[in-house]
Amino acid sequence: MNSNTQELSTSVQNAASTLYKVNDHYFDEQERDFLAQSDHLQTLNDLYEWEKNNPLFKYIVASKQHLFLDVQDLPAKFQYGYEAGQETPDAYESIQVNQAFMDHFSIRTHQGSIFRAGDYDINNTIIPIVAGYEYKDYLQLGQILDVGYMGIDLKCKVIGILEKHSFYNDGYSLKYLDRVVMLPSFEAEDIYAHDGTFMLRLLWDKTSGYIHSSLSANSIQELFTKKSLQLDMEPYVVEGVSNFYLTMWGLEGEQLQQVFIIFAFVIGVTTLFSLSTSIAAKISLRQFTYGVMIANGVSRLVINLSILLEIFLVNTVSLLMAFLLSYVMIKSISIPTLLLFSIILSVISFIPSWITINHLQLSKTIRGGNQ
Repeated sequence: MNSNTQELSTSVQNAASTLYKVNDHYFDEQERDFLAQSDHLQTLNDLYEWEKNNPLFKYIVASKQHLFLDVQDLPAKFQYGYEAGQETPDAYESIQVNQAFMDHFSIRTHQGSIFRAGDYDINNTIIPIVAGYEYKDYLQLGQILDVGYMGIDLKCKVIGILEKHSFYNDGYSLKYLDRVVMLPSFEAEDIYAHDGTFMLRLLWDKTSGYIHSSLSANSIQELFTKKSLQLDMEPYVVEGVSNFYLTMWGLEGEQLQQVFIIFAFVIGVTTLFSLSTSIAAKISLRQFTYGVMIANGVSRLVINLSILLEIFLVNTVSLLMAFLLSYVMIKSISIPTLLLFSIILSVISFIPSWITINHLQLSKTIRGGNQ
C-alpha cells in the first residue's frame, strides 16, 4: 500500500469516526445575565483553553461564519445559501478551522499549502486563506483579497487550493469543501487587546466545536458540566445527551457548590457530635457490664476494640448510603474522600469511649451497681 493510499485510508477512517458536537446553552435571559458579568470574555477564553488542551479528547474547531469577499465575477454557486435557493450577494460559504481540524481530516491542497502554526495569530497583517477546489479557475495563489468577517475587515492572501472532494465530518454526515473558503480560527494571547464585540463572537464560535474521543457522550458531558461548575457558567451541551444541571435558591454553578460544601461541613460536625454522644451514652449504661468483664480477666484493649468495631459497622452502613446517594445525584462516587471521612469520623468518635474505658474504676463501678 503506497503512502497516498494510506493517507486516504486514514482520512476516511477519521472522517467516519464518531464526533460529538458541543454547543453553548445560553438563551434570552440566561445570555443577558452572562453578558452582564464583567469577566464573561475571560470565562469563555478559559473554557476554550481547557477544551483545546484537554488530554482526554481532541478538540476540533469548525465554525461556519460566512465571509464577504470583494471579488468580481464569482459564480452564484459559491454564495452563502445557494444550495437552499437563498443565496446572499457577496456573502460566501466559509469555515474557520484549527490545526486539529487540518490534522484529523488529513486536509491536503491541489496547489499551494495549508495553514501553518503561525497562520492562526490574530495579529497577522495578512490573513492566509485556503479555497475549495472549484475556486481554482477564479482565484490565484498569492492573490490579495478584501474580506469581511464577523464585522471586521481583513486583508487576506490565497495560499492554497484544496484537493478535489476534500471533506470533513460534521457529526451527522460528510461535507465537501469544494465550494468553501477556509479561514484559520484566530488565536489571541491578549483577548482584551481587540474589539470586545468581535472577541465575544469569536470565542463563542470557537467554544462550540467538535469532540473526538474514546469516551462516551455521557462522560464527555460530565466533563463539561464539572468544568462549568468551576467557571460558574451554564454548561455546554453535547448534542444528543440529556443534561441535568442543578439550580437552587437562585444559585447555580460555583456559588451553589460552595453552599453545598458548607452544608456538608455542618452535617459532618453534627454527625460527629451525635455519634459521639450516642456512643458515650451507651458506654455509660454498660459501665457495670464492662467492669464485670474486666474483673473476670477481659483486657481493656479487647473491650476498646469491640467498641471500635461497633462504631466501624455503624459507619459502614452510613458509608454505603453515602455511596448510593452520591451515585444517584452526580453519577459518580468519590470513594477515597468518603472512605477517609468515614475513618476519621470513626476514630474521633472512639476517643470518648477509649477515655471512659481506660479510666474505669472497678471497685466503684461494680459496688455502685451502675447498670
